[in-house]
Amino acid sequence: MKLARCIGASAVIALCGATAQAQINWVTYTLDNSQISGISTTSISNSSNETDIEWVDMDLDGWTDVVIVRKQPFTSTGKRTNLLMMNENGVLTDRTSLYATSADVGGDQGFNTPTNDRDVIADDFDQDGWPDLITATTLSDGDPKHIGHPRVYMNQGASDTASQNWQGIRFENFRFPQLLHFGTGNPQNPRFCSVDTGDVTGDGYPDLYFGDYDSSGAGGAQQGSNEDLNDRLCINNGSAVFTDQSQSRMTSQMLASAFGNSVDIHDFNLDGVNDIMKDTSLNAPQYVAVAYNNPNNEGFFNIFDDFHFLAPYHINTGDLNNDGRIDVVISDDGLDRWRLNQSNDFLGRVVWSGANTFGPSGVDDGFASNNGIVDIDRDGWNDIYICDVDVDIGGCGRRLHIYKNNGSGTAFTEQQSGSWRSAQGLTSSNLDGTHDLAAADFDRDGDIDLLLSQCQSTQYWRNTKGNSWASYNFGISDDSVNGGLAKIGFTGQPVPGGNFAVTISDANPNSFFALLTGQQSLETGWIQTPYGHILVAQTVRTLANTDGQGNASVAIPVTAGMSGTWNYFQALIRDPGGNDGNLQTSNALAIRYGN
Repeated sequence: MKLARCIGASAVIALCGATAQAQINWVTYTLDNSQISGISTTSISNSSNETDIEWVDMDLDGWTDVVIVRKQPFTSTGKRTNLLMMNENGVLTDRTSLYATSADVGGDQGFNTPTNDRDVIADDFDQDGWPDLITATTLSDGDPKHIGHPRVYMNQGASDTASQNWQGIRFENFRFPQLLHFGTGNPQNPRFCSVDTGDVTGDGYPDLYFGDYDSSGAGGAQQGSNEDLNDRLCINNGSAVFTDQSQSRMTSQMLASAFGNSVDIHDFNLDGVNDIMKDTSLNAPQYVAVAYNNPNNEGFFNIFDDFHFLAPYHINTGDLNNDGRIDVVISDDGLDRWRLNQSNDFLGRVVWSGANTFGPSGVDDGFASNNGIVDIDRDGWNDIYICDVDVDIGGCGRRLHIYKNNGSGTAFTEQQSGSWRSAQGLTSSNLDGTHDLAAADFDRDGDIDLLLSQCQSTQYWRNTKGNSWASYNFGISDDSVNGGLAKIGFTGQPVPGGNFAVTISDANPNSFFALLTGQQSLETGWIQTPYGHILVAQTVRTLANTDGQGNASVAIPVTAGMSGTWNYFQALIRDPGGNDGNLQTSNALAIRYGN
């Protein structure tokens, strides 16, 4: 499970509306399972269903949806079906059978086909503007390739752009290659525990990296030397068809894993190319390491740095101290840790801070697993969560921990008072036995809600802390004249009495004339949203020509004490040398400030 749910660097504004909140107080949660529909909470996750969660707006309707892959718990061969929970006006509704059963393999039922999936992640593999999915499949020896290999689910988009008649996702087996053992050349199903996506070749298309495991602390079957596939790097050909190019681009040391529980693709040393971080645990090799992409030969990795040891058991990354560098949180079989990315050494490797621990003695209660970095309270500083259920061995007696950033990225502590732990309203018993969580603004009120997937059931916790600021993205742009997407997005951190910047960017780097339209009431207009038709040009702001890079911006005032007011914005772009009849529209955005 990964965070940063926007889809691809080239489509961040078009697919993921920015959100921000002028709120520094800690969060308050209320259990509200009425926000889950079509399936019982005890059927999603339980003592027989281990889960991993991805959250992303699959149908581009402005509401964050949830994908849940499942398997028999711990290191086992038991297969389970997966779930597609569509967000319908704030209610997460099981629409698996409606939208996730198409396949290019006869008899296969997509998500309704039992598989042994341990991880899932979304990205726009074919760069058509719609998020796709890939799973990491494990322990399926002897099964046919379409069951035992990672499964690519392509988003079918909408049949009618005006009404957004979404067509769901389709499993397409041909897109992923048959994997072969490096030594024998024999075809074999992998034992993958993790996957991440990112463009490592510089062609603009997301590639795939998988973390492998062939050992088990729970006595699971360890693979022999002629069966271990190790990690794999699969390259996207630009049409969302992948080929295994692991050995030609990485060394055997970079690819070796014992229990490759988590991987992450980012530009860690800020040299302009994406690197790969991995956590391999339990047996040798046991460390967190980065394989560095060669900026002079992009897509080929030339430096390997194993920088963290101890007993690491899961990683996730994000900027913890707002310095623009990617930091890391590390679950550990002992004390969990986090490290700051401080600078580069003379070889271009990251210089990491010491391995910091959390809070006072006794806060950490042992084994942990899935973790993440997200701004839980929307104060502008990323917080950390660490789940407790080990993906390898049994036990649901520990609990989820949520650590608040102290506002500088130099300390993280659990907020506790009376009976509640980690976040107000959540007691220790509410947090026990957590496989994974989704942290997103599911009800679109401007704050972060939590979906907890646990050993006994799945629970929806609604953030009820008021005084929120949020922005929402509706639809996609129609910039056919300029030959690309015109995007409008909110930037900056709003404060009462200050400004909120709106930035417009266009695929055409030449100067253009743009109009920004906004209004404070719902009137008949161009774009249909969950709030009605919007964007009559009631208020028009004239923007100067762009900066030559296709960018322009305008400041929107934030009124102190403003509450319950919706404002809608859209950019109108005119081709250079064109006339008003050639105006094209960007995506539409809405903002709200209130209690």
